Formats: sequence, C-alpha cells, structure tokens
Amino acid sequence: MRKDTLLLMVIAIGSGLCWWPAMIEPGIGFSAWIPLVVVALLIVLATALSEEGWLRQVVAAVVGTFIALCAGFIVLPFTDSIGHSYLPFAIALVTLAAIPVALVAALAGQKLRVLNENHRRAIWLGIAVCVAFGPVALALTPGIVASRTARNDRLAAERVRALKSAVQVTMAEAGGTERICDGQALKRHYSGPPFSDSDWGFITRTGYGDPIQVHVEEDGYVFVVYCHEKGGYRIDAIPVRGKADGTLKFCADESGKAGCVVEQALW
Repeated sequence: MRKDTLLLMVIAIGSGLCWWPAMIEPGIGFSAWIPLVVVALLIVLATALSEEGWLRQVVAAVVGTFIALCAGFIVLPFTDSIGHSYLPFAIALVTLAAIPVALVAALAGQKLRVLNENHRRAIWLGIAVCVAFGPVALALTPGIVASRTARNDRLAAERVRALKSAVQVTMAEAGGTERICDGQALKRHYSGPPFSDSDWGFITRTGYGDPIQVHVEEDGYVFVVYCHEKGGYRIDAIPVRGKADGTLKFCADESGKAGCVVEQALW
C-alpha cells in the first residue's frame, strides 16, 4: 500500500473515531472542541508526511467524520428520544465545522514538510496517538462514568441525610416549622458535604413541583427542600443528566410514608 493512500485511510479513520467518545451515553462530557483538536493535529501531521496535495487530506477528514457520526448514532447507545429528531442537524453541523478546521490544518501541514527520518518517525508516532485517542477514550468511558456516578451517589446520600437532620433540628426550635423555608436557618444546622453560599438562598421551595427546575446543583445532583403550610417538608435529590451523573433518586419527608424513598434513576 502506498504511503499516501495509507495516510488518507488513517486520516479518515482517526477523524471519525475521535467523535465517538463525545457521542456515547452515558458519557464523560466531552466538549466538541476536543475532537476538533484531534482532527486538526492528525491532518497537520499527516499532511507534513504526504507527498501529494492537501485537498485529499481535507476530503478524507470530512468524509471520515460524516461516516463515523452516522455509524456512531446507530451503533452507540443513544437513548434521548427527543434528541433523535435532531440527529440529522447535529451530523450536518459537526461535519460543516470540521471543514474549516481541516482546511486550516492541511495548509499548516503543507508548510511543515518533514524530510528528516527521525522527525518522520516522531510524526508517525503522533499520528498513531491521534488515531488511538477515540478508541482508548471510548474504552475508558464506562469505567470513568461508573466511578463518577458512584461518587455522586455517595455524596448525594450524605447531603440528603444531613439536610433531613438540619430540617428536623430547625423544626424542633421555637417557631421552627416556619423557618424550614429559610435556607440560612437550615445552613446553621447542616453538617454534610458543602453547598455554596448562594445555594442556601435557593434550596428551599414552597409547594411541590419538578426539582430539576430549582438550580441548586452539586456534584451532578439537584437538591431541593419543599416546605408547606402545615409544617411538613420533603427533600428531593435527583441526578441532573440521569445515569450520566447518578444512578439513584433520593426522597425524604417528615412521615417516612411509602413512596418517599430511594429509587433507581431510570433515564
């Protein structure tokens, strides 16, 4: 196989697979610029070795990106039913974004033609690292997600226990049933993993509703203390992005009634 043909294949494969770690669900939250940087580095290095024009490298990168995106959404787990309707737009947007990146990288690589044999070996090594980035990151993702969600679950459980204790101590004080809606009153009796100072101004809420609408977020979970006019309360904690951030849903109230329990996060 000719060297330039091999380089084109490497560009297409590497430019495509580097997007897969950003597509898998649950994922580790890759930003789109990371695959774009990998694509750019791969094209710069490959073009510096190539003896042919730069346009073929650009086409290989763009085609590889498009094919890998289409295949990735078919092969990889993607459970967002609403997101499925936007897949064609996402594929088109990412492919279009890859075009100027590939053009600039190819032109830069043209100016870095390498003739020294030792430098060529180093560049081949860099190309191998770029190609391996996608598969390696993809293989590491399940373990990283599992470690993160286990940590988030543990901290969420500790926060819910500490919030319940803080609410109960506050209620036991004179006039405490009215003060459980005061985040600063709860803060004085709270001894769990920390919330930010601003969180205590938003963590309490009168009435019941969707806790995801309350912007008190720490370590992948949203927390809210509901208080109502009869002096009761309910504490909810749910993962922000479902199984990407946590595997449990926590609930605690003054009665311990059935239904207000720890549950598996289903989304």
